[in-house]
Amino acid sequence: MNIWLETEAKNNLKNLIKTCKINGNSIFVLCDDNSAKFCLPTIEDCADEMFFDNLIVIPQGEEHKNIATCCSVWQQLMAKGADKKSVLLCVGGGIVCDLGGFVAATYKRGIKHVLVPTTLLSQVDAAIGDKTAINFEQAKNQIGLFAPALGTYIFPHFLKTLPEKEVYSGFSEMLKHALIADRNYWQALKLASIEEVLNIDLIQKSIDIKFKIVEQDRHDESERRKLNFGHTIGHAIEALSISDFSVALSHGHAVALGMIAVSYISKNLNMIDNQTFEEIKDTILTYFSVPVVQENQINAILDLIKNDKKREGSSLNFTLLTSIGTSVVNQQVSNELIEQSLKFLFSLAE
Repeated sequence: MNIWLETEAKNNLKNLIKTCKINGNSIFVLCDDNSAKFCLPTIEDCADEMFFDNLIVIPQGEEHKNIATCCSVWQQLMAKGADKKSVLLCVGGGIVCDLGGFVAATYKRGIKHVLVPTTLLSQVDAAIGDKTAINFEQAKNQIGLFAPALGTYIFPHFLKTLPEKEVYSGFSEMLKHALIADRNYWQALKLASIEEVLNIDLIQKSIDIKFKIVEQDRHDESERRKLNFGHTIGHAIEALSISDFSVALSHGHAVALGMIAVSYISKNLNMIDNQTFEEIKDTILTYFSVPVVQENQINAILDLIKNDKKREGSSLNFTLLTSIGTSVVNQQVSNELIEQSLKFLFSLAE
């Protein structure tokens, strides 16, 4: 994986665009409404005006991370004459990076793609690790494949345009990295203000943690499953919130709730003590609220969990904690304990 930050990102992106033009690779830019408005000027500084004749804009929002949007992008690529040598430059948050990578990997059996993540969530997580995916039948990331990007270019100044909700969504993934891999990082994040969360050193730390884990297990067969901490339950909560809650939860918010539930499971399996669990729960609740849900909604979340892509046969494997900074993968959890964790989680609603 080739990942660059700040000045290195700008210089290397300029060189990539120049090389593509010399080699006759046409470049197409994929972005959403927000990144088109706030982030394209930075890309313009790396290319000439003709570059933007090949601009494709998709609607923002998780509800558009689907096959219909893919079809629209494929149609536009064909109409604009994209060929096997074309490169798709994906400028946006996690949805643009995930969907854009999937579109590129499947168009004409695969064209190259480049990632320019523009949100904290995508910079520390979604754009790192070669995964591409779209949602299907209300389930997160059900259709996808592994497709390495030609390069990932991170510009931290994009984060200054983010609303607070989006900053916290990315912060949730940073908390996850700390919980599964680095106690000292957890201590630093616990004390961070909303402004300090955007510190380049903290962003770099999360990138380093994820990069190290992915390098050990690029295809998600063992060690990389640590990164699923909180996600099996979080994805189900997120999916239901889009269709059934008065306000849809961000990905990071839902994962934060999932981390409370899975920490509860870790405690009930005597893997962490109650003091550790309370520290995790109270820290997360400092930043994220628990919505009020009904009994039938808990049942709907349980149904979505059963369809999680990480299920293998009749088993649903979880990543659990043995301490803050240490995690273990492939831990089987009973349906009864999962339900118990959800009931506890939503008892915390204010």
